[in-house]
Order: sequence, then C-alpha cells, then structure tokens
Amino acid sequence: MKKLLFIQGGSRVRVSKNNHYYVDGNFNNVIWKRYKSYSSDFTAILRRCADEYEEDKIRNKYNAINTNIVNLKLVDDIYSPKINFFKLNKKLKIKKIIKQEVLKADKVIIRSIGNFYTNTALKYCKKFKKDYLIEVTGFAFEGLWYHSSIGKILAIPRELKLKFSLKKAPYAVYVTKEALQKRYPCKGYTLGCSDVVIDNMDENILKKKNNFYENLNETYKFKLGTAAFLDVNWKGQIYVVKALAKLKQKGITNLEYQMIGSGTGNKIKKIAKKFGVNDQIKILGTLPHEQVFNWLDTIDIYIQPSFQEGLCRAIVEAMSRACPIICSNTGGNYELANKEFLFKKGNTREIVSKVLKMQSKSIIMNESKRSFEEAKKFKKEDLDKKRDEFYRKFINK
Repeated sequence: MKKLLFIQGGSRVRVSKNNHYYVDGNFNNVIWKRYKSYSSDFTAILRRCADEYEEDKIRNKYNAINTNIVNLKLVDDIYSPKINFFKLNKKLKIKKIIKQEVLKADKVIIRSIGNFYTNTALKYCKKFKKDYLIEVTGFAFEGLWYHSSIGKILAIPRELKLKFSLKKAPYAVYVTKEALQKRYPCKGYTLGCSDVVIDNMDENILKKKNNFYENLNETYKFKLGTAAFLDVNWKGQIYVVKALAKLKQKGITNLEYQMIGSGTGNKIKKIAKKFGVNDQIKILGTLPHEQVFNWLDTIDIYIQPSFQEGLCRAIVEAMSRACPIICSNTGGNYELANKEFLFKKGNTREIVSKVLKMQSKSIIMNESKRSFEEAKKFKKEDLDKKRDEFYRKFINK
C-alpha cells in the first residue's frame, strides 16, 4: 500500500476544547474521502490556529473533519501575529515535521505552491526524489498584489516561483479548463478539472427559481449575494456596496446585498455607513458548507466582485442552484459566466449597469437557466471519473 501525503498552507484548522477539528469551506469530508480513495494510508499536513475554541462557537461555522478519514498532522501557523516572536523556532520545527512526512510518503500532493509550507514540501520532494503532484488553484501574482502593500513586493517573486515550479513538475492538476494552464504551463502530465463537487442537480431547482422570477413585480426587492472572505480587500465586496450607493443616487433602492464568509466585515459595514446604504447590506458570517446551498436558494442574483480567482467554487455552487451570475473578469471567471455579465475589476459603474440589466424578468430567467445548464458540467460523477483516472495514474506509477 502506497503512503499518500497531502499538504496545503492556506486553510487553517480550528480545534475545539473537546479536541474536535474544523476547517473552512475549501475542504469538507467529501474531499477528504476522495483523497482517501486513492490510498487508505492518507495523511494531511495543515496549519492550526493557535487558539482553542468553544465547540458551539465553531460547530455551525466550519466543516468538521472526520479523523477516521484523514490522519491529520497539524503544524503551527507562522502567519499568526501571536507567534511571530518565535517564528524561527517554529519554522525549524515545521520543516522537521514536513521532512519526516515527505520521507515516509510514497506520493505527495502539494496544493497551491507559494507559501512556506508547500515550498518546504516541494524542496524535500525534489531532494529525496519523491513523486509529487501540484494542484494549481489560483493566480500567484494577483493573489498577493491585491492582498497588501507587502504583497505587492512579494507578488513578482511568487509568480516566478510558481511558473518555474509548474514547468518542471511531473504532474499538475489545474482547476480551470485553460486560464491557469496558459499562465503556468507544465511539461509533465496535466489535467484540467475543477475541484468543485456538485451532487444535486434536480431540475426542480431550476423550475422553482424560474416560477419565482415569473411572478416578480416592480416593487420587489432583489437580493444580491456574495460568498467570500469578508476581511480581505481582494474579494471586492466594497465595490458592490459603492455600486448600491450609485444606484441609490438614481433613486433605485430595491436591492439588498447579503454576504457570507469568515471575518467580521467591519470595513464593509464602515463603507456602507459612509455611503448611506448600511440598511441595504446584511453580513451573515460563516455558514457550514451544507447550509451555503440553502442560503443560495434565498438570493436572486449571485455577484462575485473578486480581484483574483482561479476557478471560483462559489460561482459554480451558485450556478448549481440556478442563480444568475454577475462577476468580475478575473481568473477563470470567463469560463463560467455569460460575457455580458462580466465587469472590470473594481468598476462600480459597470456593476451598476449589470445589476440593472439583470432585473429584466426575461433576462434573469434566461440567465438562471444558463447557470443551471453550465453547472451540469461539474456533476460529481463526471468529474470524479476524469479526476480518478489521473490521480490513480499518479499514485500507481
């Protein structure tokens, strides 16, 4: 039996005082089961939040990790301000753990090259001649450039690192059909396959949505929705808030903007108050993955104003609930949305135009149908077959 190691340095694991493990919406037990199906001896290295949490405070916000599925190796979060003073010692300890796990592994899956954790794993894979596969989920330059002032300094080196790493990788899996592949070509074996899992494509979802749209009247208050981190600038929610303000100046107030995701949303609230639209926004916070679909059924238009994405999971999931899509023209978004409803990043004038256009009954119904049909390309059974063939080729080589 081959030992499979997975490492990713983005998502953080939160541990309850009852010693239960929770992670954000990027991972759930369906994904862990998928990796486990490739090897019953499966270990994942993830970073751990320094704090311990009350069970009831995280149970309904994050996805529980079934430790019967995955053997977890938790390492310290070096990006947490609480431990920066001890960063060198922490890094040495983390390097030792990653080295040990890479040495024990037969195959290594590295998700999202560019952070300390994944770069360290890649270094040891090369040093010890371990077969590895890189999962490419986003654009390195944009991910840092729109993150912070320090990010702007690191963006070009990170971009070059990813290009170089992918070029020489023996295996690479991209979440896009072509967008990431064009930017980061690989000479090894490659696959373009989304990691989004869509199980339920019941036609009644579309029927129910369109029946609702059919009965809209002129006084109806449209609900816009975004699922994204709330406290990072590059997700772009503030530009939708500013677009609401522009619409209000035109006398158009039949809109409510709902946001879900981790974080406080304090900056968004502050901007909404400044522009006089705080009564038009609702920040609902973090929802467990299964509850996200229930929320999507309550909104009318899904809007993704991000400054960078790979292939946006949230858009695909919204389409699977027959939500019409308005989104920025970043990353692989063009592979998903109708080009008529793409807007330039941060352009509030274009957001206003797209939102107004989508309020047409015939257009919103057509876009709802288009979304649902597009989401069928992401059916679990179809993607699983394609993905499994590639991963088993990697595992069994």
